[in-house]
Amino acid sequence: MSSLQEKLKTLPAKPGVYLFKGRAGEIIYVGKARVLRQRVASYFQKNGDLKTSILVSKLRDIDYIVTASELDALILEDKLVKKYKPRYNIALKDDKAYPFLKLTINEKWPRLFLVRRKENDGALYYGRYQGGMVRAIVRLVKKLFPIRWCKESPLKNREQPCLYARIGACSAPCVGNISTENYHQLVAGIKLLLEGKMAQAIGQLKSEMEKASKDKDYERAAYFRDSIKLLEKMLEGKADLAKTPAPLGLSELTELQKGLKLPAFPMRIECFDVSNIQGSNIVASMVVFLGGAPLRRDYRRFKIQSVKGKPNDVMAIYEAVKRRYAGSLSTKMDKPDLVMVDGGAAQVSFAGQALSEAKIKGIPLIGLAKKEELVYLPDQPKPIRLERYSAALKLLQRIRDEAHRFAVTFHREKRKKAFFG
Repeated sequence: MSSLQEKLKTLPAKPGVYLFKGRAGEIIYVGKARVLRQRVASYFQKNGDLKTSILVSKLRDIDYIVTASELDALILEDKLVKKYKPRYNIALKDDKAYPFLKLTINEKWPRLFLVRRKENDGALYYGRYQGGMVRAIVRLVKKLFPIRWCKESPLKNREQPCLYARIGACSAPCVGNISTENYHQLVAGIKLLLEGKMAQAIGQLKSEMEKASKDKDYERAAYFRDSIKLLEKMLEGKADLAKTPAPLGLSELTELQKGLKLPAFPMRIECFDVSNIQGSNIVASMVVFLGGAPLRRDYRRFKIQSVKGKPNDVMAIYEAVKRRYAGSLSTKMDKPDLVMVDGGAAQVSFAGQALSEAKIKGIPLIGLAKKEELVYLPDQPKPIRLERYSAALKLLQRIRDEAHRFAVTFHREKRKKAFFG
C-alpha cells in the first residue's frame, strides 16, 4: 500500500482517466476524474463504503491518461470500459447499455438527447457512450449552449417559459425569446463541441454573446460570457498537455478510424521500427500508444538475431513482429487495435507474413513511408494519402517518430557496449 500512496503523489491535478490494476497487472476498474490526484486519493479515505474497500483491497497498481477536458475523460472512460470490461465496473451486458447522443437538426427547434439506436431520419448521432456518461455530456453541452430541454416535437408555443428558462439554462423558443437563426447558431456550436472542435465552439459562443450585447440583452450576454470562460479553461488544459506525460488524442483517433476505414476504434496502436548501421548491431523497437498517448511500460526492444552483417530492414521487421505476436508477449500483453510499421509496401508485406504465421487475424496492419508520408495497406496496390495537415496523419507521424527514436536509442546503447566491450 505504501508504494500506491507514493504513486498518488505523482498524479497530476488535471482531468483524465485512471486505471486500477490487480495482482496480475489486469485492469480491474476504470474511472474518470475532473482532477486525477484528488479523485484517486478519495479511494484511500477511511470512511469509504464496502464496495470501495473491496476494490482497494484488490488494487496493486495505478495507471492514468491525462485528457484535455472532463468531457474527453468521459468519452475515454466509456471506450476503455468497453475494451477491457473491468471486473469492478458496472457489468454492461449488451449494446442497450451504450446509447447514442441524437441532435435533431431535422427539426425547426433541434433537441439533444439519449437514444438506443440510430435511425435514418436526418438527425446527427454521436457515440456510443455509457448510459450515465451520456447524461453527463448532455448536461455539460446544454450548460454551454442553452437549447431546449423539453421532449415535445414539434415545439408548442407557450405563454410562460419553463423552469429551465427561468434559471437561464434554456433560450426559451417556446415563448419567442430567441429567433430560429440564433437558435441554430447554438446548435452549430453544439456540433462543433461534440466533434472536438473546441476553439471553433468558443468562436460560436462569442458570436452569440456579441449578438446578445447588441440587442441589449445583457443577462443573456453574461451567460455566454461565462460559457466562454468555461470552454477557455478547458482549452488551457489542452495547451498544458504538452507538459504532461500522457496527452490524449480522441479526435485524432476518430479521424484515423474514418480515414483508414478501420473496423474498430484504434484505442491501442503498436508500431515497429528498425535501426542499424550497415548491418551492424541490428535492433528493432515496438512502441505502444493507448488513447492517443504513449504507454511506455509496454514498449519493447528486440535484438535482431536472424539478420547479421548486412542491412535487411524487412527481415528485421518480420522477426520483431513475429516475436511479439507468436512468442511469450502474445499472452502477457493486450492485443492491439492497429499494427503499424515504419516503411512502405515491402515492410507491410513482411509484417503481414509474420502476423499470418503467428495466427493473428482481424487486426489491421499499415505502414507509413517517410518520403511522401503515404499509408500502405496489405494487398492494396495503391497507398492512401491522408490530408497533409490532418490530425490523423499527425498522430501516425508522432507514433512512427517515437518508434524511430526508441529504436535509435537502443541501437546507440548496443553499439556503445560493443565498442567498449
